[in-house]
Amino acid sequence: MADNIRIEPPEGKRKVDAGEAIILDVVQPATWNQMPEAIQGALRIAPDELPDRLDELPTNRGIIAYCT
Repeated sequence: MADNIRIEPPEGKRKVDAGEAIILDVVQPATWNQMPEAIQGALRIAPDELPDRLDELPTNRGIIAYCT
């Protein structure tokens, strides 16, 4: 398992654009409606749903988790 690291937005965009990673938006659903800065193309999974939806995550690419 890779170490958890923080990356800057330009590096995250480069990885997504290159197909090396996906964005996982784990912001609470109540917050999604209030956020004008939702990331286009991100996979949205509420934190409490994550354990039941792990099969939706890729195993062949990195995962960049986004939360507030």
